[in-house]
Amino acid sequence: MGSSLFSFRIIDAMRKVIQIVKANQVTVSFDPNIRKEMMNIPEMRQAFDYILEYTDIFLPSEGEMTYFDHGRNQSEAAIVADLLAGGVQHVTIKRGGNGASHYQWLQGELQEQHVAGYQTPLVDPTGAGDCFGATFVSLLLAGHPVSEALTYANASGELAVSRKWPMEGISTLQEIKRLVLA
Repeated sequence: MGSSLFSFRIIDAMRKVIQIVKANQVTVSFDPNIRKEMMNIPEMRQAFDYILEYTDIFLPSEGEMTYFDHGRNQSEAAIVADLLAGGVQHVTIKRGGNGASHYQWLQGELQEQHVAGYQTPLVDPTGAGDCFGATFVSLLLAGHPVSEALTYANASGELAVSRKWPMEGISTLQEIKRLVLA
């Protein structure tokens, strides 16, 4: 989670953790969770670039994508292409009420998948991206097809925004399935 990188000591600790994790061939997922106040931290861009070098699953929100074009004013498609060319295996963009998109290279071709959002009343967006990411990564690593992981992750994030305290346990699998199957 990028918002955890609030000091150079945390950034150094994260670098050590990534080295250990990758040495043991463990998947790294990265949700940048960029906050405006973080942009004043000089080491932040370097930390993000370093983490991206080792990231397997990248989970930015739609609004965070331009941060990763390094000032080149690129389209989202160009940013995604650069991330995939840099070694990221899965780019999954959270679009809030507009759904989500997933990109990956598969057998030499760019594969795109998109899911629409749900018309869920917004109560509190806190934790929706975390719920999305946890669901997507868990299902993907458990061997579920990307389309299923994306659909259920999107539903999980949507259910989170409909609760006042989503971080207290947003929903059950049955609730997510009900939304997906509705």
